[in-house]
Amino acid sequence: MVKPSNVLAAIPPLILYIVGFVFLAVGGLIYAVFVILLSPLALFFLTLGAILLLQSSHGFRLNNDLRLILSIILSAILVIFVDFWPIQLAYSQGAAAVLQFGGFNTVLYVSSHFGGIQVLLFVQQAGTGSLVGGEIDNACAGLIALIPCLLLIFFSNRTPQPIPNRIAVGAVAICIIVLGNFFRICVELWLPAIGLAPFELVHYPLAFILGILGLTGIVIAGQRLTVKQKEN
Repeated sequence: MVKPSNVLAAIPPLILYIVGFVFLAVGGLIYAVFVILLSPLALFFLTLGAILLLQSSHGFRLNNDLRLILSIILSAILVIFVDFWPIQLAYSQGAAAVLQFGGFNTVLYVSSHFGGIQVLLFVQQAGTGSLVGGEIDNACAGLIALIPCLLLIFFSNRTPQPIPNRIAVGAVAICIIVLGNFFRICVELWLPAIGLAPFELVHYPLAFILGILGLTGIVIAGQRLTVKQKEN
């Protein structure tokens, strides 16, 4: 059995989960309040928080310091500097179709910019008729969690025990993140469309709550699939 060389290996999983949660909370707060000025810092905190939280699960635990640092750097670069507009557009078109099927009026704006396109999705708020919504960016598409998940699985060691079922762990992570974020976008626009809650009230709180629940589900799935593989 190869002994872990990761500096995080000696830290209890619960502590890693809590520290990751704190970074996610701080990053989410910065993103909500100072998105224009401090967006890169917020995205870095969110990405780092997701990685640290995922390190509490054997399904994503890296046993090599260099691989962990590389995962953090690559995740931050991809989330901050790469515009994954095809994914953003797919989310927006799907959410608009669902809302329109429910009888709600939506407006989808697409404009080009350096390095990609900007996707904006709005719905008419009940009572006022005003448009509420905003940009579907990398954070809204769940890439601050999806990219770290996939990179951690890719860089994971192949020899130390316990060995997770990487295909199953990756499939579960993708399903939870993709479906969870699509559901969140629909709900965030549906609630103001029916007049149940203003968009400002549900946007960031709902994103944070569902994000933490989704990552927790991924952590648990990664742990159980790892334990199951070890026992077999």
